[in-house]
Amino acid sequence: MLAVAIIAVGIFAGCSSVPKHDNMTGDWKYTFEETGKDGVHNGTMTIAQESYKLKGKCNDASGEFELSGSISENGPKFMIDGRRNDNKRNFHLNAALLSHNEFEGTYTTDQNTTGTMKGNRLKPE
Repeated sequence: MLAVAIIAVGIFAGCSSVPKHDNMTGDWKYTFEETGKDGVHNGTMTIAQESYKLKGKCNDASGEFELSGSISENGPKFMIDGRRNDNKRNFHLNAALLSHNEFEGTYTTDQNTTGTMKGNRLKPE
């Protein structure tokens, strides 16, 4: 009977709908550099993670954006789409968590620009 219970717990644990890495929920600061343009820009974002889905907002020199995206089940990779509140600028970010408190990735915009983005939690955990 104990063996059956252990097997059942193992099966249910393996079917978890929670990613097997850090949760991104929290407040983040980030920098981004657009290819071909001078300067590094700063911004902040708030992310809420539920299972594999990401939602939130970010604000930087380009405006305020609504965020939606997802995080990979088995690895630290994630993607976020940002839509500015006036729909005049949108971006797509492909990134990876480097640690619980840090990420790095590349983005493209609907204006055919690209760049890099790096972020850190405002309050490291």
